[in-house]
Amino acid sequence: MENNIMEFTLPPAPRGLCFDRNDFVKTNFSVDNFLAEHQNVASLETMRDDLGVYLKVLRLAMIELINKDYANFVNLCATLIGFDKAIVKIQVPLGQLNDEVISVKQCLEDAMKELSLWMSQRHGLQKKKQLLKHYSQTINCLKTLDSILKTITLKKRQEQVALADRAAMQYNQLKFSIAKCDSIIKPDHKLQYNEVGGKLIQTLNELLFNFWNNSEEENLLKTLITLASLDRVKESEMLIRKQAVAPLLQDIINEPALQKSKEGLQGIYDRILSLLDTKLKLLLTVTQHSKLSFLVKKYRFLVNCFWCEVENRLEVNLASIFAPGNPQIFYRRYSESVEFIKKLEKYCSADDMKLLHQTSEYKSFQRRWNLPVYFQIRFQEVAGSYEAALQKSPTLEPKDEFVLRETQKCWNAIQECWSDGVYIEALAHKFWKLTLQLLSRYATWANAYCTQRIPSQKYEPTNVNKNLIDNSINIYVDIQSLLRKLPHLLELVKTKIPIENKDLLGQSLKASETILQGTKEKVRDCVVNELYENFNVHLKQVSDIPRLYRKTNRSVPNKPCTYIDVVSNALKEFNEEASKKLDNTFTMELFESLFNVMTVSYYKYVEDVLTSVQKTEESLRRLKQIREMSSPQSSDSTGVTDGDKIRLQLNVDVVSYGNLARTLRLNVNSVHKFPELSSMVTDAVKNIDIK
Repeated sequence: MENNIMEFTLPPAPRGLCFDRNDFVKTNFSVDNFLAEHQNVASLETMRDDLGVYLKVLRLAMIELINKDYANFVNLCATLIGFDKAIVKIQVPLGQLNDEVISVKQCLEDAMKELSLWMSQRHGLQKKKQLLKHYSQTINCLKTLDSILKTITLKKRQEQVALADRAAMQYNQLKFSIAKCDSIIKPDHKLQYNEVGGKLIQTLNELLFNFWNNSEEENLLKTLITLASLDRVKESEMLIRKQAVAPLLQDIINEPALQKSKEGLQGIYDRILSLLDTKLKLLLTVTQHSKLSFLVKKYRFLVNCFWCEVENRLEVNLASIFAPGNPQIFYRRYSESVEFIKKLEKYCSADDMKLLHQTSEYKSFQRRWNLPVYFQIRFQEVAGSYEAALQKSPTLEPKDEFVLRETQKCWNAIQECWSDGVYIEALAHKFWKLTLQLLSRYATWANAYCTQRIPSQKYEPTNVNKNLIDNSINIYVDIQSLLRKLPHLLELVKTKIPIENKDLLGQSLKASETILQGTKEKVRDCVVNELYENFNVHLKQVSDIPRLYRKTNRSVPNKPCTYIDVVSNALKEFNEEASKKLDNTFTMELFESLFNVMTVSYYKYVEDVLTSVQKTEESLRRLKQIREMSSPQSSDSTGVTDGDKIRLQLNVDVVSYGNLARTLRLNVNSVHKFPELSSMVTDAVKNIDIK
């Protein structure tokens, strides 16, 4: 059923009723809602009749239900008669049973208390017995250990080792027993315990160095195992460091030894490493023996004894090697030190190498090398000398693949960053940054030169600043050479920089390449502007053409004016010189840019001349009309007029200008304003009749 219907079953209703019987048992049943929902289903009379029918069904169902359960109602009342007497009858036996249960419970609790007390007393006796047992063991161990230690020095080597191992076992047993009975142990026994412990350690240490001095590998190994069983690994390493390693290094690591060494610091390092192959070889071999691999605390002779002592003496006795004042000496000593550590790592296992890098001595040794100061000195040398080489104007100095001295200096400075004697792997990121800075500085210098403002040559229009053009072209040539070298530089750097994602180097170099390639536009604009300023002065001479033909009776023009020849000769000369240095693509870009700006100006000048000619002709026409009115006998003049000659000359010049562009392999139709210029002069001469 739905949630709003009670768990109640109504008798089935006859078919054909206008309502559902379950509507009456809903928890939210409402007469008003019921009538509202069924008002469209049936009329009120039908509703009344159907409700009457179902009412009869309900009454019959109720009567059947009462008849069915009537016997049970009557029998229930008869069953309860006399039930109270039965309850009173069993009350007395139940009370007696309850008293008996309580009595038994009390007896059990008393027995448990007695048993607990007895168990507590027994536990106390056992504890005292155990204390007495440990106390007895302590006394016996003290006597046994004292006896062993008195006789151990009188025995032979093999017996000494066995007795030492037995003494260590007794000492560990003694240590365990005395810890268990510490509350009852006497002070004199504690004192004796400390004395025999110290004597045992002293004896083992003496045996350790005796076996080392006599090169008894097997006995030395057993002694180290015995010391490890006494948890004396760390103390033994410190003892070996102070009494075995330190005396050997005392005469090697000091300033006088460094001064006397022919190989300098490298000689000192070679002598240090030679100890591992000679006097300290036995200790190195034994401490790395497979029989010691089971120890929880392993011997780390190479790190804790040898390296820590070497590093400490280098910092204290040879502090001068860390001085960064002289970069050449600093580089040599740092490189020798790095190589020394690499050679030392070859003696190490994987675990020893990891421990070596984690020691405070290793970290301190790395910090003592003042690499930032070294780099700053190198930065001043490399960047400072390069900055001093940059002049306001490029210096021609052909060498290798470069034309300019400034470019060669830039490349030399970059190579110096990665050269032996300068580059240090730990400063790889700084030298890479310096490389990118050098490239950026060169690009900035080149851009600054190409965008500088040259004083206007107003009074010498025929003179082109050839020096500016040549230097700009040389800058472009050198930048192309430099860009060709950058991939080889990148490959060199990848072999020197120890990083996993070496693609990052290429990505960072892309930015520098983009900056250098951007200089191409500066060079083009510089050359174009310089040529344009010169050629524009000549193109302005188109305004002088009317003076050549006004009332001069010159013949019809058939060749271009002088200014076209001057521009043509100058461009052809520039093309011959530039083609020797520049690639065809860049040369074409130069001429396209030049003709784009030059043609726009030329178009304006020609348009002004044609407009002026037209206005002059209109004025003359009006004047002629006035004369005809005053003097009717005058006749019209025939032939080519001065204005026509001017238009014809402009047409010849524009055609020659277009031919010049085609000679330089340009598509004249793509040159700004040239189609309009050509159409303008063609339209101007199409109606002229030349006989």
